[in-house]
Amino acid sequence: MSAAYNITLVNLSADARTAEISLVTIDRPGLSLEELQVLLENFSALDAVQNVTADPEIRVQSRRESYLIRTGQKKLFLYDALNRESPAQVLTVLQVLAELDGTAAAGRTVAPFMFSRPAEAGADSLAATPARPAGAELKALLILAAVAAVLWAVLTFLRATDAERPALSPIDASELASLRASLPGVYMTGPLPGQHGIVVSDSGDLKIFQVNAQEAPSVIYATWEAGRIAGKLALATNQPGGRIEVVDRDTLVYCGENYLRIP
Repeated sequence: MSAAYNITLVNLSADARTAEISLVTIDRPGLSLEELQVLLENFSALDAVQNVTADPEIRVQSRRESYLIRTGQKKLFLYDALNRESPAQVLTVLQVLAELDGTAAAGRTVAPFMFSRPAEAGADSLAATPARPAGAELKALLILAAVAAVLWAVLTFLRATDAERPALSPIDASELASLRASLPGVYMTGPLPGQHGIVVSDSGDLKIFQVNAQEAPSVIYATWEAGRIAGKLALATNQPGGRIEVVDRDTLVYCGENYLRIP
């Protein structure tokens, strides 16, 4: 008898076609592998903006195993829910199903006696893998150290620059109320890997994210406070990199990049 999968949908509709932060958590117990495949195919095709805004996930419970699945760039990211520190596996729908039903693990487990050497093969037929030169490790370490030094210098510069900026002048209550009504939304520099986005909420919360090609979007959670600098409307955040300039209802500027509202 095939296994049944107990599914929990977080910030997702029952068919996983729509993601919204206001949706209630939905339990779908006893799904077959075929039903789960349909659900995962819908999930992997989820709208990119909805995905970033709602942070949806699918939780899967089968036997003693528990998994968490996220999506991005038409791929699925499979996490071991019992070991959240381990990295995600970036998989297709069929690969996720193979992990869940155990066929992938079975394929990775091969008995030692199955590696018998063919009779016609000579002793020298199995070439050893060339050892990595010792200098390569040193070079890699030096490159990592240089990258870390550059990142530290940039972060220090951004924090120092941000500290030198003039303080925000407060805005009155009516203007703040109007801003909280008109500003919330998703703003992006573009949808391609490496490009960035900002999600502004009316509660004062903020998400700054980067679109990635082979993993879910990288997200930084922040807060915002509105005010004016030299007469221009801006949002101060608790992140380095300066204030977010509010050009108009549909345009933000942050770290020299223009962010346009996504309809």
